[in-house]
Amino acid sequence: MEVRVISQRKIFQSQKNIGLIEEEIELPNGVRAVHHTVTHRGAVVILPVNDNNEILFLKQYRHSLRETIWELPAGTLDPTERPEVCAEREIQEETGFAAEEWHSLGTLWPAPGFCDEVQYCFLAKKLYPSRKPMDEDEVIEVCPLPLDTVISMIADGTIRDGKSLGAILRAQCMGSL
Repeated sequence: MEVRVISQRKIFQSQKNIGLIEEEIELPNGVRAVHHTVTHRGAVVILPVNDNNEILFLKQYRHSLRETIWELPAGTLDPTERPEVCAEREIQEETGFAAEEWHSLGTLWPAPGFCDEVQYCFLAKKLYPSRKPMDEDEVIEVCPLPLDTVISMIADGTIRDGKSLGAILRAQCMGSL
């Protein structure tokens, strides 16, 4: 299916990590449309499992939602940063742990209808204490939870974060949890 881009203009670019592009496109059926895409450098999602087989979840304030939510550690890639390097940095910043064992859980597209972000998911095991300074705008509480508690929290709607749900499902489907 081929879509032809007729014109493109950058509407906005933040200093941090997002932008907005407007494109006029022609669809395969000949219809012309205007499409807006939020651009993003990409991110990592880490599913850290400790030696007690607990998942290190975060309770983190998210201003866009005006709520503190339950989610897995995650973070935005720095320019030119490899996902594996970002994951190693983020787990230390957000949980105070590093991992000896890493497994890729593949990628997720969190909002493909309007955003080009790709999230690289990793399972992290054999955790050991190692802290890097947290970003100053983050308010985080680390909460180790057994898998059955996590599943109950997903079922009752307590855990609603898409990247966390996707990473957990991917790990379960791969037989890693």
